[in-house]
Amino acid sequence: MKHLKKVYLSLLLLMMLVLVASPGSVWANMAANTQITNQATLSYNDGSTARTTTAAVTVTVTLVQSTPTVVKGLDQSTQYTGSDTQLNNTFTITATANGPDTYSLTPAITATTNATGASVSITSPVSPVTLGASVVVADSTHTSTTTTIYVPSDGTADSKVNEIAADDWVVVGTNAAVQVQSVTDPGASGIATIVLKTALGSIPTAGMLVAEQQTVTVNVKSGTISTQGTSIVITKTLTIASTTDTTKTVTSDAVTDTFTSGLATFAKFVRNATNAVVGGGATTAYGGSTYYTTGVTAKTGEVLEYIVLVTNSGTGSISSCVVTDGLPVNYASLNTTAYSGSSAVTYVDESNALSYYTAASDTDQATWATPTLTVYVGSGATSSAGGTIASTNVVKVLYQVTVK
Repeated sequence: MKHLKKVYLSLLLLMMLVLVASPGSVWANMAANTQITNQATLSYNDGSTARTTTAAVTVTVTLVQSTPTVVKGLDQSTQYTGSDTQLNNTFTITATANGPDTYSLTPAITATTNATGASVSITSPVSPVTLGASVVVADSTHTSTTTTIYVPSDGTADSKVNEIAADDWVVVGTNAAVQVQSVTDPGASGIATIVLKTALGSIPTAGMLVAEQQTVTVNVKSGTISTQGTSIVITKTLTIASTTDTTKTVTSDAVTDTFTSGLATFAKFVRNATNAVVGGGATTAYGGSTYYTTGVTAKTGEVLEYIVLVTNSGTGSISSCVVTDGLPVNYASLNTTAYSGSSAVTYVDESNALSYYTAASDTDQATWATPTLTVYVGSGATSSAGGTIASTNVVKVLYQVTVK
């Protein structure tokens, strides 16, 4: 009997040595939490009858931590609309370990121009985040297809395996990410089944990694602009670090957010349309005629033509643009039929297209209510609301008065 005990212990030791001596690369290609059960059988005769006895050991494959991959989303741009104007950036992270691991998510601003108080924070998911992972297996009764994948049980009978569950997104080998329909895990040393919502581009083979992929959304707040008319530019990164092995850390490439800022430049010029007079501060902004900011003179009965220029010299658009002009009605009267037969205003849009507006309060974009001329300008303007003028664009308003 003492001899039989020695044989029994020797078999156990041999099995342990075979398992422990497996190279690290083999472990890395096996799913974490896989239950490896080996059973040995001894047949012998004790002198009275033939007998058998068995001995089994179970080894659980451990997690081999690995640095996840991270792919940044597109750079973003929006109009600055006030302190802490917001944008959302996305980063795609994918597991590369052989099983589930937990990762901290840390966004960081790497540079800011033209603003103070910019900030970033994780919108989703909550940090730390768990990324599931497993490895495809195959045997005589389990052959994966483009919609059904077989992986080792993680030892627990439930509807997830190695933290991969329904509705998760997974990357299988070199295939594009697909969403999981359902998971069935029988537990112990069984084989779990992952059913996909859409088919993979190719059939997975044994040893392929099944890696969970998640999208991380980072919220960016612009802070307060320093110089109006100049863009705020913020660059930021996302760092992903394994909480079980902080050496497995990766930082994304930087994403750039631009918050554009509009800046209106407003100018008014005049010319004597009856008797040309040379003044100062000249411009030939429209029609080849020269207009001035100073030095223009006029006599009773002569016509003066005014031109108002609205220029957006900023990097972003300006909106709700309305020009109001108070006329000195004690000294001059508005010519309500100066243009195109019966119009009081000529409007020149950013493409130099002409429109003519009456002085009446009607459906066009100008209204005369003594002593104020109101003109709604910019793209999308209506008879009661100003429109938008994009960066670098100029619009013009012209009207005439007769000196009393």
